Amino acid sequence: MSKSQPQQVITPQNTSNIIETLKKFKRMKLLHRFLEPSLSIIGCFLATICVICCFFYLDYRAYIKGFTFSNFKSSERFQWLKNNGGNSEFGVKKVEFWSELGNGCDVFDGDWLWDESYPLYQSKDCKFMDFGFRCSESGRPDSFYTKWRWQPKHCNLPRFDARLMLEKLKNKRIVFAGDSIGRNQWESLLCLLASAVPDQNTIYEVNGNPITKHKGFLIFKFKDYNCTVEYYRSPFLVQQGRPPVGAPDKVKSTLRLDQMDWNSGKWKDADYLVLNTGVVTFKPGQRGGDWKTGGTCHMESLPELGISLVPPQIWPKFTIATDVLTARKNQSINSRAINLLNITVMSSRRKDGHLSLYYLGPGAGLASIHRQDCSHWCLPGVPDSWNELLYAVMFRRDVTPSWNVTSQTRAV
Repeated sequence: MSKSQPQQVITPQNTSNIIETLKKFKRMKLLHRFLEPSLSIIGCFLATICVICCFFYLDYRAYIKGFTFSNFKSSERFQWLKNNGGNSEFGVKKVEFWSELGNGCDVFDGDWLWDESYPLYQSKDCKFMDFGFRCSESGRPDSFYTKWRWQPKHCNLPRFDARLMLEKLKNKRIVFAGDSIGRNQWESLLCLLASAVPDQNTIYEVNGNPITKHKGFLIFKFKDYNCTVEYYRSPFLVQQGRPPVGAPDKVKSTLRLDQMDWNSGKWKDADYLVLNTGVVTFKPGQRGGDWKTGGTCHMESLPELGISLVPPQIWPKFTIATDVLTARKNQSINSRAINLLNITVMSSRRKDGHLSLYYLGPGAGLASIHRQDCSHWCLPGVPDSWNELLYAVMFRRDVTPSWNVTSQTRAV
């Protein structure tokens, strides 16, 4: 006799439990449908992040190990850059800047060209350089930034000849007055000129002051040529004073636009005077912010070729400066030549040439990634090109004495 199977008794409580279970199952099914595309998106996002991290890691390894650029040099892009600054561009032969045909050439309209013969000196061979500009000796692993030469579109610049420049400066004074970027250029010229002097002991600071961490003014004499290369710190070129009584707290100082700097009396007898100012208004080539909001430049290793990074708001100020200088030059035929060395555009493309982390000096390690210097320049580097332009325009008047050169750009 078989036993009867137990019968499940359906009660209102059981029915309620079954309905609740079905509701939960339905909600889980809807949740799965909702999460299915989201999980795919999250997966793609994480995969993308991994790929980007791999690129950064590989780029960092190549940067630290001093990538040799072998692949870059063999590329079509590099060959175009190498040949683009030669004697022809798009089938048009370039003229020499010092020739009569170079009379109308705008030397500031051009681009950066890779040149294996650069730099013109090595920082380790120049003792007249502040340690803050010695990037290679302060840990920068690459030297790419030293290999670029400025090439005007329509003419060729003469190569800087330090001996010829020293002969030009014989028994003369060349004075740089301005901010720390002016000092950057001044130290570049010191190193360029010193490279042609066999006995470095014949070059000295007349007051015995050290070049490192020295403020105020410095005068270096080249004894064999009886010339001085001088620097006077004057960030605004005019007198700076205290804020007036009752001024808002954000006003920290005032500028007397009608009064030249206190040291200006020491400039007036200079044979060549190079002025610069305005660095706080223009500092290109930074990622993630400007010079005072966390901008960085330590991962930059190549210039921006063929484009300008100059902010639009800079040009009105530049136009004002140009108009003032032009008006001053045209006031009298007896006035000394005043022209503008327009390095703004060419420098804006060299985001790779800044000090970034490498300004603490040899053996001091790298600066904090949050305290990068994306304003000043490594030496050798971009300021050497400024001095090549200075050299070219200073000699143009001498090599073309019978031509009308009043319209030519001269950085004095």
